[in-house]
Amino acid sequence: MEFSKTQKLLLSIFIIGIMIWIGGSVVRSAIVYDIFEADYQQLKFRYWVDEKIALISVRNFAVGSLYTGIGFLLSLLSSIFLFPAMKMHFKSEGWLFMSFILLVIAFIFEIILSYFDIRLGLYLFFNPNVSYYSNEVQTFFYKRFSKYNFLMVYNWFAVISIILFSVFKPLRKK
Repeated sequence: MEFSKTQKLLLSIFIIGIMIWIGGSVVRSAIVYDIFEADYQQLKFRYWVDEKIALISVRNFAVGSLYTGIGFLLSLLSSIFLFPAMKMHFKSEGWLFMSFILLVIAFIFEIILSYFDIRLGLYLFFNPNVSYYSNEVQTFFYKRFSKYNFLMVYNWFAVISIILFSVFKPLRKK
């Protein structure tokens, strides 16, 4: 499969966007698990963390969501232009079709997660009197990680699978 210069540029932007997107989500998970303990069915607030430290962690999470969102948008926009040009190769390159399906599902899940991130960021940065225990922070931060964390983990698995498909190229017609 030969790529034109435009396709190579779009592919490079796509890969950089994916790296920023997934790297940012890993960093944000590390920030969250700095103030929470993972229990069997729920997240528990670490008892030694006070409200000020928790709020700083939430703000760092919101700043990280900006970088993650930029990476997501880069990968989304470049894939919108890249994959239609590669559509003719879907039958002969099965790995490309499987990667496309995984990526579409991951994009849908990331849009759902971005809703919570944007709401949290807008509340934190435009409200001067923010408390960790405020209803908005609890709704858009705690619920995002207690109920919707599996979406982020799915995105990680999808991208890892896409990388493996790109390396080993299964279902390839010769």
